[in-house]
Amino acid sequence: MPEYTISTQSGSDWVALPAGNLSHHLLPKSLQCEIVDDTDVLTFRSGKAVASVSWELAGTWYVSVEGAESSGLADLIAAKVAQQLGDATGQQAVHHKVTD
Repeated sequence: MPEYTISTQSGSDWVALPAGNLSHHLLPKSLQCEIVDDTDVLTFRSGKAVASVSWELAGTWYVSVEGAESSGLADLIAAKVAQQLGDATGQQAVHHKVTD
């Protein structure tokens, strides 16, 4: 299962996003997605892939993607979540693959 971290390019902390409405800020708008859970963790489906997005350590968001048909799709999902996060906070987001 591919896992990713998302941090700010500058290394500063993220602006807090309100819990319970993470999809408004993080759901990739350019992918067809179905929300599974939108509380403290955002979980959504895109095709057969199920992605979970959560706040982890200070300054870091965590994305895991299960069931993606290819590693390219998992990478795309993480990149789109990072883009949405950057757009929502006005900061440049960078994502890093942690595991395959």
